[in-house]
Amino acid sequence: MTEPTSAELLREIRALRGRVQELEDREAVRQLTAEYMQAMHDARWEDAVACFAQDATYDHGILGELRSKEDLRTFYTEFVPRFEEAGGWAFDVLADPVIHVDGDRAEGRWFLLTLLIDPATQEAAWSMATLEYEYARIDGRWLFQRNRCISEHLLSPYSKGWGPRAGSKLPGAADALPIQHFERLESQGGKQKPGKLCRSIRGWTVPTLEPAAE
Repeated sequence: MTEPTSAELLREIRALRGRVQELEDREAVRQLTAEYMQAMHDARWEDAVACFAQDATYDHGILGELRSKEDLRTFYTEFVPRFEEAGGWAFDVLADPVIHVDGDRAEGRWFLLTLLIDPATQEAAWSMATLEYEYARIDGRWLFQRNRCISEHLLSPYSKGWGPRAGSKLPGAADALPIQHFERLESQGGKQKPGKLCRSIRGWTVPTLEPAAE
């Protein structure tokens, strides 16, 4: 067996370094997302806001768009506590992430299942969505930069499940949103677009446009 040359060893070391770096970056993205969800669970709203880059945005679709860091802070420090004060409660479970890293940028698709109490009815309900997160490494730290929440079943009553008669609906608390940017949604006839990483609309009860052709 021929011994590898110095040049071959250097190439192998560089390749291994690249693979290790990618694994570390993917884990850092997972950790950021988990820290954000934990902050939401603990009602640490400023910690949740700190997970976003300074120029971050969050397109909540049928709940409106947050177009600046200040919009994000208002949403987390005013609207979400208001949801809880009205009797709402939510427990989020993230699953099945698909994460792609490209240098200082990353994309992730997550499934979100939320067990909640509808503040309008005080009844148990479910919510399901696909989350599309775009991340950026800024000053050595991964942060959210462009987020989208694509609702699939929103406030489906626990007692009815997700069938045609489930009555998936918007939360009444949405009427009191402090930040409401709905121009894009209105221009789409009140429907959400499927995301960059999720094209299927099978089974969705929230109005959604057909995926664009390849």
